Amino acid sequence: MNFTEKDFPSLCPQAAKPSPTHLWDGYGRISGDSSCTYGDPCAGMTKSKMTKSQKKKAKKKQRDLLKKKEQPQSEPQPQSEPQPKKEKKIFECFMCCKKGPAGEVIKFKDRIGMRFLFGRGLCVDCSSSTPEKEILYRYIGCDWLDSKEEKERKLKGWMSVHKKKAIGEIVCWVNMNPTVWPCDYPEKVKDADLFEERWESLAHYAVWTRERRFEGEHVAWYSGANGKMVVGKVNNLKEDGKLSVFRIPETEEEKKLGNYYTKELEEWKLFPPISQRQALIHMREKPGCGRPEEESPFECSGCNRVRISMRSEKDKWDKGWSGPNKSPYGGVFCKECWDSGKIHERDKNMHQARINYSDREHRAFGSVFVDNWPGKPGRTFRTCSCYSCSCSVDPPPQSVSQTYKCESCSFEGPGYSGFFDRRSSTGGLPSTWDEEDHWFCKECWCREYWVEGKWYNKPDGSVWFKPKLS
Repeated sequence: MNFTEKDFPSLCPQAAKPSPTHLWDGYGRISGDSSCTYGDPCAGMTKSKMTKSQKKKAKKKQRDLLKKKEQPQSEPQPQSEPQPKKEKKIFECFMCCKKGPAGEVIKFKDRIGMRFLFGRGLCVDCSSSTPEKEILYRYIGCDWLDSKEEKERKLKGWMSVHKKKAIGEIVCWVNMNPTVWPCDYPEKVKDADLFEERWESLAHYAVWTRERRFEGEHVAWYSGANGKMVVGKVNNLKEDGKLSVFRIPETEEEKKLGNYYTKELEEWKLFPPISQRQALIHMREKPGCGRPEEESPFECSGCNRVRISMRSEKDKWDKGWSGPNKSPYGGVFCKECWDSGKIHERDKNMHQARINYSDREHRAFGSVFVDNWPGKPGRTFRTCSCYSCSCSVDPPPQSVSQTYKCESCSFEGPGYSGFFDRRSSTGGLPSTWDEEDHWFCKECWCREYWVEGKWYNKPDGSVWFKPKLS
């Protein structure tokens, strides 16, 4: 080796410039370079000077390096972006109204979609207790905000040996098995309960106790004189929170007092008018296996609460009827939401909109032949939007196959899933709007007309709707 580094200058002097820690070894390599291996026994030796063992070691080392290079290098996996945590669905305990996610606060031992629970369940505290305790907590007047320890203290002070019969009558009125929740019944019992009747009375009682009592309502309470549950009516609501109830006398002593026997009770000592046993008998005799519609709990579309929402007889003629107040456009409503939201007025405006803006000229929803169409004598093929076509149980085949696009939200669907709008876009002046089909989905249509407002008749015969600003 008669050459030096100066005889072969590097094209990149900065890279060739040795650092203090990299020494030139005189064989064209830098000792700190990755190509040089420290401890190489063959370093600085020619092949003629190498022994057999050294040659074998050099060849083995070369083969190992080649194998290492040929092995596929594991590429670093790209780190996946952290997935946003799914919001846990919040459920409500039907007994104590406590809210929380399933598994943590609400404990579902039966499936979530039980027939009479409306997606509600039992919380951890209630499920660890018994139906007897939870019913008695309400009967002795425990507040919803009382702690578990406070409830236990009040219950312990109220219970005694003399009240054993009363406790049995009170608890079994709501749930015939006072010690076991319906979700803990034996599997044989649950398999035989095809209509999930085991939950009905308990869930009905939980909703019933949160409703306001009214005069003339049928109620039940425990009579200490008779040693059983009796049924009567609410006579008067007093200012001190107590209620005056009356019933038909059952003993001779009561008959001496008059035709009716009256008593004052706290509101929390009242129960639904029929027991679980009686409810099951009535339910099994009726189609659908349920209570009458106006006496059954339902989920209000306005406040999203489970309600019964019954009215007194004297309120029905001017304020509305009992039970779920049905709207063909908005769902079912309790009496409070029906009154505050003026659902009756909204339904009327919606009905008028369908008559004046959509259900006109026998057009839109389906596809029909029309005789003597204005300006087109003879038989013409038109779309139909009349009430009989749009509200039929089985829509015409054409209305199912033909799709439309909502001009407001771009929703696409069959004709019967929305409404056609033929309002004049020029304020009553001649326009092509009356000859065209402008389709809107039901959601957009209801947002426009299922509101409070007034209708106006113009001299030209057109009808206009002015919604009330919220």
